[in-house]
Amino acid sequence: MHSLCLVLNLLPLALPALASAAQPQHVLHIPPTPPPHASRPLSPALASLSVDPAFWAEFWGNATHPNLFSMRLLRNIAQRTTAPPIIRPGGVTQDSSRFLASAGAPERTTDPATGAIYRTTYGPDFYRSFGNFPEGTRVTVPLNFGNDSVEVARAQAAGAVRWVEGWAERVWAFELGNEAGNYKATQRNLSTWGPAAYVAEWKNWTSTINAVLPPPLRTRWWAGSDGITPAAVTVALQTEDLLARGIDDQTPPIVREFSQHMYAYSACKPASAALATVPNIHNHTDITAFVGLLAPKVAAARGNGSDLVVGEFNSVSCSGKENVTDIFGQALWVIDTTLYAASLNVSRVHLHQGATLVSQSNSQINVPGANGTPGFSTYNLWYPVDSPLRGRRRANPSYVSQLFLAETVGKSGTSRLVELSPPEGVSPDLFAAYAVYDGGAPVRIAVINWQTFNSTMGEAGVRATSLGLDISGLVQKKKATLKRLTAPGSDEKNADYVRWAVLVLYL
Repeated sequence: MHSLCLVLNLLPLALPALASAAQPQHVLHIPPTPPPHASRPLSPALASLSVDPAFWAEFWGNATHPNLFSMRLLRNIAQRTTAPPIIRPGGVTQDSSRFLASAGAPERTTDPATGAIYRTTYGPDFYRSFGNFPEGTRVTVPLNFGNDSVEVARAQAAGAVRWVEGWAERVWAFELGNEAGNYKATQRNLSTWGPAAYVAEWKNWTSTINAVLPPPLRTRWWAGSDGITPAAVTVALQTEDLLARGIDDQTPPIVREFSQHMYAYSACKPASAALATVPNIHNHTDITAFVGLLAPKVAAARGNGSDLVVGEFNSVSCSGKENVTDIFGQALWVIDTTLYAASLNVSRVHLHQGATLVSQSNSQINVPGANGTPGFSTYNLWYPVDSPLRGRRRANPSYVSQLFLAETVGKSGTSRLVELSPPEGVSPDLFAAYAVYDGGAPVRIAVINWQTFNSTMGEAGVRATSLGLDISGLVQKKKATLKRLTAPGSDEKNADYVRWAVLVLYL
């Protein structure tokens, strides 16, 4: 075992050097009080989840038979904070979904020739299943914008009010459409479709749908729900552009949060998949450059009195890439990406889960499962049921990232975050560190050593990746707990060999 990622719980500050005197050490400078650019208080639901509606039943079960495996994994996360993750049932299939009062849990209709999902139908049991989540869990309501039928979307919203028990507390927001900037010609007239057309239509639809919602729900809308960078054939629906076009100029304003999606790499086509490599993804500088595109959107949302969330994200779109997103290194990517987003005042991120959608690309590298079974995405935190393609249901190495993040945020509700500069002599590409402040002092430090190794590397190679940190300037006469997130290598695929536990207690 070798440490690749760790959290230091400082109570309030007490750690000798993290390495022996014989090992070269680098001094990590940590401001003793929160600097002016420290984040706003971290949401206990900072690390939240997104699940494509077509695969809702596999992940969560139905109203009477919840997926107890998934619920147990979710409770493990929820127990570490004061609020469970917020669940977003969203993705491509929400824009071909419909509510029928006579239907039950979500069911897929697929093209037998291609395996593409072209309809997801659900009834009251979908909304009833929201009640199976851990106490206090809030859920967004997905509405179909892509079919260009406001009646379909209105029926979905009315169904949620009718069938979600305790809707006033449980329904966090309504989301109208998924990545409308990526719509096809069969969904909108692409010669005129852009931010102005989107804003006009969004305002018209939300006004129509609000007429069937009780007053407490009429100001709980997500706006945008599009990528932070456009593909070559799409338009970009960006928070600052939508605000400039008056998307939230109603009285009272109705946008609770603006949502942007982000995937740094893609498996939708062989050429883009070739760039989705471990060296490219395991790079802190590249992570900060890409996530940094959110900064102006955060500023625009906050200037509007709203928040900016990442409603959907993962490392490699179109269901991930084997040997890249199904390994322990994916956990490190999720941690670094989430914490850097939080340092920019992104209020929450929803890590996407699902299975292969053949309709995304006719040349994507991932395929569906046999006989219509889900080809679960390799970037999933867990595989919720047994499947021909992925084998037994199980947690993946990346699942532990959610436990790490929950403990980094903590339970106070007042923690603030700062990204730390790398120590002198340490590559900024291969190092990330964050300090968490509470009560005016640092209480936790999260450190990622991106100079990783794989499981086949010899002992000398492993030692070469080690990094010694000296924070002895913070030593006081109290205690600190050191926890390490460890695995035999960054390429480890078996979650049984991933450990997140206390290593040393310094007194």
